[in-house]
Amino acid sequence: MKENEILELITSEYSWEQVIYKIIAWEGIDPWDLDLKRLSEAFLQYLEKLEELDFKIPAKYLIIAAVLLRMKSDHLEFFENLVYGDVEAEELEADIEGESISPNETRIDINPITVPARRRPTRKIIIEELVAALRKALATHERRKEKRIKRIGQIHIRKENLNERITELYRRIESILSEMKKDEIKFSKLVKKWEREEILNTFLPLIHLDNNKKVRCRQDNIFDEIFIKRMGEK
Repeated sequence: MKENEILELITSEYSWEQVIYKIIAWEGIDPWDLDLKRLSEAFLQYLEKLEELDFKIPAKYLIIAAVLLRMKSDHLEFFENLVYGDVEAEELEADIEGESISPNETRIDINPITVPARRRPTRKIIIEELVAALRKALATHERRKEKRIKRIGQIHIRKENLNERITELYRRIESILSEMKKDEIKFSKLVKKWEREEILNTFLPLIHLDNNKKVRCRQDNIFDEIFIKRMGEK
């Protein structure tokens, strides 16, 4: 795509479906026989431009990119499983969540899922089928997200004094950094037992420490490890 076309997409209020249709039209891709390789490459180019201009990339666009890459590498099997329901929702969600963005210079890296050994003959995929498949993938992701939110709501938050927990966590961070003689510590090192309740009961006081500028937290990509520094250290 040309840069002015990408900028039009960025500055418009198009839905993700309209973005897909526009890319197909501008790239001259046959909507009755989609070239998934060209489509996925053009869509990634669009996401790269978003990142370059410091726009927030919607989560659904990352899911779409991951699904397109999977379809590109495993043309028909994954597509038919997605559209016609041969794959369980949990398995599909695990596939979709294989996507990630990495700060590799200015390039966005989204990891396609491992391609199964068994392959079926390819057939033509039309635009309506693709959009239906992407809608199903996004709906699956939303259902999984709602389940996560519900589980988090059931987590028991310890009722002891929050200020005491904040103070205790800060002392632990200082102590561990001094012992390790390092500038940063991983959040995972602060959690005594890697369970939801313990993670949340460690994360909440950490947010307060960060907001009060006692520590500085850094996370390169969503769902990546959180790194913690004492304030004032570079």
